[in-house]
Amino acid sequence: MALKIWLAYRFTGADREKLRMGLLLLRATFARHGLRLYTLLEDIQHGDPDCMSKAEAVRLMLGLMQECDGLIALYDSRDGSDGRGWEAGYFAGLGKPTTMALRNGVSLKYHEAMYAANPANSLLHWPSVIRFDRIDEIAAAFVEQRRVLCSGK
Repeated sequence: MALKIWLAYRFTGADREKLRMGLLLLRATFARHGLRLYTLLEDIQHGDPDCMSKAEAVRLMLGLMQECDGLIALYDSRDGSDGRGWEAGYFAGLGKPTTMALRNGVSLKYHEAMYAANPANSLLHWPSVIRFDRIDEIAAAFVEQRRVLCSGK
């Protein structure tokens, strides 16, 4: 049975077509490694009022997140959005693993300042971090990281 992975990513202000293409690429590369990638419907995240209410979207998201085996939070730009931190906290509360996928060269200075007052909640204490240059590298790195963790080496 394939692992179900929730993807948390920045969507506010993103180019919608570029975002969809990136998600398709991620889903395809994860599928090649026997993993299923889940995320909230992109139409909800872009504020499509004809799709469903925010309350319905949150209920859907929480249900999908509970079905997933873990989370990957994608940090591929220098944005200041922190919705991914909320999703990671939810997964941690469920006792499920969280991984940060951090594009090489992306600074977390915004997050460092944001969490300076409460280090216990810091995004800098992620249990696992994958660094990448190309988005299609994330799935292979995730699989290798899990293999090493499961083998105890």
